[in-house]
Amino acid sequence: MSSSGSFELQPPINGKFITILSIDGGGIRGLIPTIILEYLESQLQELDGEDARLADYFDIITGTSTGGLVTAMLTAPNKENRPLFAAKDIKPFYLEHGPKIFPQNNM
Repeated sequence: MSSSGSFELQPPINGKFITILSIDGGGIRGLIPTIILEYLESQLQELDGEDARLADYFDIITGTSTGGLVTAMLTAPNKENRPLFAAKDIKPFYLEHGPKIFPQNNM
């Protein structure tokens, strides 16, 4: 943080540009970006090995509502400071806990 109280933008990790992954909200519909992210990560793993995670390819990962939950799962560190969850771990989490987290309003 600078002396003026604002954050200073750090240089990108790779290349000249800052890469951002923004994940939309939408309650239980968070399954949709989860499936897309699972596929993207699997393709990256084919190129770079099974330990590749989406967090390795983006300088910033952010999301609103359910996108924030997905973001937390993609970026939470384990003891080795690597992502605790792979993208493939998120869909089972949503299927098990989604109805409790995002209850349907029966009006």
